[in-house]
Amino acid sequence: MTTVSRPESGPPSQIGAAAADTSGPAVGDPPGLRHRLRSPAVQGALAFLIYLVAWWGTAFRPVIEHPTYAVLDQRSADPSLFTWGLGWWPYALGHGINPFYTHEIGSWAGHSLAWVTTVPPLALLAAPLTITAGPVVSLNLLAAIALPLSGWAAFLLCRRLTGKFWPALAGGAVFGFSAYEMNHGSAGQLNLAYSLLLPVLAYLVVIWRDGVIKARTFVILAGLAMALQFYLMMEIFADLTAFVGISLLIGLALAGRDGRPEIQRLAAVLGQAYLLAAVLAAPYALYALTNKGPILKHPSGLDLASLVIPRPDRTLGIGWLTSAAAGPGLPSSACYVGIPLLLLAVLLAVTRWSSKIVRFLSCMLAFTIVVALGPALYVDGTRITGLPWAGLWRLPILRNADPSRLMLFAYLVLAVATALYLAGPARRVPWARWALAVLVLVFIALDTIPIKINGLPTKTSVVATSVPAFISSGQYRHELSPGETVVVISAIGNAGMLWQAQSGFYMRIAGGYFTEGIAHNRTDLPWRVENMANPSPLVVGRFERYVKSAHIGAVLVDTNYELRWAGIFRLIGLVGHTVGGVTVYPTDGCQSCHNVTMAELQRAAQPAV
Repeated sequence: MTTVSRPESGPPSQIGAAAADTSGPAVGDPPGLRHRLRSPAVQGALAFLIYLVAWWGTAFRPVIEHPTYAVLDQRSADPSLFTWGLGWWPYALGHGINPFYTHEIGSWAGHSLAWVTTVPPLALLAAPLTITAGPVVSLNLLAAIALPLSGWAAFLLCRRLTGKFWPALAGGAVFGFSAYEMNHGSAGQLNLAYSLLLPVLAYLVVIWRDGVIKARTFVILAGLAMALQFYLMMEIFADLTAFVGISLLIGLALAGRDGRPEIQRLAAVLGQAYLLAAVLAAPYALYALTNKGPILKHPSGLDLASLVIPRPDRTLGIGWLTSAAAGPGLPSSACYVGIPLLLLAVLLAVTRWSSKIVRFLSCMLAFTIVVALGPALYVDGTRITGLPWAGLWRLPILRNADPSRLMLFAYLVLAVATALYLAGPARRVPWARWALAVLVLVFIALDTIPIKINGLPTKTSVVATSVPAFISSGQYRHELSPGETVVVISAIGNAGMLWQAQSGFYMRIAGGYFTEGIAHNRTDLPWRVENMANPSPLVVGRFERYVKSAHIGAVLVDTNYELRWAGIFRLIGLVGHTVGGVTVYPTDGCQSCHNVTMAELQRAAQPAV
């Protein structure tokens, strides 16, 4: 997040030099298209357009083609959760409801949202679209531009440091289309896919250092960026705070006597920015601190092998790589870097070690990768040894963190390293640098995760939406009363929250998948309903009592993605009818429910032949 000193004097192409402002034509040159193309604003717009075309034209094409459909991989609960969050914030604020607590999910007491990633900055930004077109459209649009925006923000940083378009374009691609961004963007995880605030903050540091903005402006802009990151995801904000602190310490160590006063001034203005961020984030922070947060049972650290092992079908037929990818570990997670990019980072360090910024980047990269390992060293799924700092991950704050997410900062370092490497002074074989850069981008592209439509590859010609006509055409209004509590049964992850958000919170949902699902391996169903998958007279009795006590008005079964045990409702006496792809079972307090034998229950829970 910080450089170690003012860059060495020299042209913008020199590694570590500040970019010259090429917004105007050179003296003596006639104005024209070439000079306009040198403008930072024009080049920034062009970079964003290139990233957008690359993303929309390949991996994200199904989402762009069907913006009103919930076409992201709905077998995961995350897309529906974020769709719900996008709808919740305008609904809550429009109805004067506390946005940090909801009674629309979960029977009886409702649910605190203090530690739930409902992405309020994005929800408020997209509120006009959500109100007019629905939260599904908002989710698709926000997911469609997340990676191009992250790449664009990294491009701005890289161009400022190098003054060159093509090296900066490659650097932006390394960050914006990294495995981290690809994994989370493809999963519709908006809180993690929107990482542009990190390179934006680094960009603010650079232009403050170069004297483009004054300290007061920096404090305001950096404070706003930090506060937005806090509301977007507290964990990344905490990681950012640690990253800034370490970068300042490493900067002080590398800056030398002449450069340390600048690092100290930077620490001072960053401290002021954090104070402003604390004030802006206080409503959320105070509410979160008064509510108990979830505890992750198994923090997921970086598997060292995942740095170089792609997914099994993306190994280019390389024997040892194919064998490693087929191992017991989880290759090509959000931590994949690739051999070419690691080689580039090593070559930059070896050939440009005299540059302070290169030494700074190298130290930060090594530190970030080591810390991202978490409490233990794993290689290809095998635990090698515990690490000395393992106890840190049991502390109250760190125990909720995912160490592997620190790799986001490693990708930002690698993005800058890529731009500096390509913008460095020409050598005997300058084409070799670009050949390596092409390999870097090819390996990143090869590991691209294909977007899935309800679990099917994008090559399918059949497009289905997980929002049935019962919801999309408003048929629920004829079957349910406003505010009626229902249970939604579907193989689609978090279908109840998705349907509720798309209906404008017309109904209440018994259940819902929040962070407890991560901590306790729960589904989006209330446990008394979930247990019906393994029925017994005792389980059925508990279900009947739950229907009465929670005032469940109806059970809604998704006929397109029906769970195999859903037929048990007919067996116990509930009478249903199908409307718009949903079988509606009015419960009437379960007055028609009757006792059944164990044998009958077991037969009803078996899959249809």
